[in-house]
Amino acid sequence: MRWMLVLTFAVMSAGCGSNNEAQRQPAASNAPVGNGPTKSNTAPEPNPEPDPKRDTASQRDAEYVSFEGGLRVYPAKRQVEMDAVMLSEQTRPLEFLVVSPGGATHEALFATSARGEHLKRGLEIVGLSESTEKRTGRGYFEKPKGDRVKISVRFKHADTGEQTTVRVEDWLTDFRLKEKPEPVGWVFTGSFEQYKPDLNRSIFEADLKGNIVALWRDSSCVLDNDRESGMHSDVYSPNPNAPGIPRAERGQPARVVLIFEPHE
Repeated sequence: MRWMLVLTFAVMSAGCGSNNEAQRQPAASNAPVGNGPTKSNTAPEPNPEPDPKRDTASQRDAEYVSFEGGLRVYPAKRQVEMDAVMLSEQTRPLEFLVVSPGGATHEALFATSARGEHLKRGLEIVGLSESTEKRTGRGYFEKPKGDRVKISVRFKHADTGEQTTVRVEDWLTDFRLKEKPEPVGWVFTGSFEQYKPDLNRSIFEADLKGNIVALWRDSSCVLDNDRESGMHSDVYSPNPNAPGIPRAERGQPARVVLIFEPHE
């Protein structure tokens, strides 16, 4: 009887060992054999080299090129748009049309967060050229030179509530003429740019001073005034009677869009 129990236990032990061994065996792969390397052994395909001609063309054909500070360049339309606010509570004579942070806001009609250097680049993108003959200082007698630029302002009309665009000269008064300035635009003088090796960067004077478009001639500005009155200070003032001119609301200045384009 005892030998039968020993034999039964031996058989059961052998069976359990076979089952455990089978469980430890890896499952058979269903992958086909002889079909080439697996995915993990396949080298990735190289990325194609970029085509600089294609990239340049796509940028040139883009609807617009965007810069920081709310400046947009539309190559096809040959327009540069700049977000700005109107300093509509200004009552003193003006020396600048547009200033950026750090500029003379107490002597300007518009303030913007855009950089003067980016306005210059935008004007170049739409095909305008700055003057190669530079002036220096403020209120100089020689007329500034460069391609002529028309400046318009798009705004919400205070009376009709509609989006309206007018020449920016309509919002100014020349006390010498006793009327708005001649609608001749401004000239693209381009300011000054100088590379500083110790800083490893270029210094752009319009951004250093924060003044972008001049009324009283200023060689540091990107756009300067070549009218006869431009050599004199305290000539231009805001025109409070311009139709639909927006006003500050609850202490917030009116938002406008300035449009720069080649003068006809």
